[in-house]
Amino acid sequence: MRRASGGLEESILTLLGEHTELAVAQARELLGSDLAHTTVMTALVRLHGKGLVDRERRGRSFVYTLNAPVDEIPALRAAMRMRTELGARAERADVLANFVASLDPEDEATLRELLAKAESVEQHR
Repeated sequence: MRRASGGLEESILTLLGEHTELAVAQARELLGSDLAHTTVMTALVRLHGKGLVDRERRGRSFVYTLNAPVDEIPALRAAMRMRTELGARAERADVLANFVASLDPEDEATLRELLAKAESVEQHR
């Protein structure tokens, strides 16, 4: 049975939220044996490449853990998409200006607060 695009990655993220760490074989077992070892390994490598999971070598294989609490993963993904868009455009200011222009007042206020906090932290370094 073929999973929807991104479905395997979502399933793996869910499992990692339930378990502290997983090796490829453990993830495959929990997901169901209908998946090839290489399929699960590829999904984990992609999640690592996206910065959503960390990995640590243990013997001949890797053990994977979430890079953030499971409830923060959607926000982390959104931030990564934004960074990708900024990195892909020569006119970064245009991307940011369009983003800010589309914010509702509450989100704009939140963004201002976050920028002020980041500036304060930077000044204390």
